[in-house]
Amino acid sequence: MKPALAAALLLVAAAQAQACGICAEDKVAATYDYRSVQDALARGRVVVYCELAGLPDVQRARQAAARLRGVEPKSVRVSAAPSAVSFVLDPKQQSAQAAVLALQAALPPGAKLAILKVEGR
Repeated sequence: MKPALAAALLLVAAAQAQACGICAEDKVAATYDYRSVQDALARGRVVVYCELAGLPDVQRARQAAARLRGVEPKSVRVSAAPSAVSFVLDPKQQSAQAAVLALQAALPPGAKLAILKVEGR
């Protein structure tokens, strides 16, 4: 096989292997940060990953999540595509479910949150 053809086939295969943004794993990966997760778990915290729908300005979710009780403000990460939010939470302050309900209440009407994964419980 000629090197140019092999390179072209490799590029096509790589393009097909990109994340689609539809599955939960892609949405978790969009806001995942290895160092933050390892630090959080070492300190007895949990990391909450959520799908975010109906909110064109994901920065509003970042701001609202940073104000939640038990959330470490600097840990909040958002992604516009795929639309997702994650944060480190002290489970002694409130549960992941309670934090997500509080975040949902702080968002504008039409915005929807759904927990994708809670790491560290």
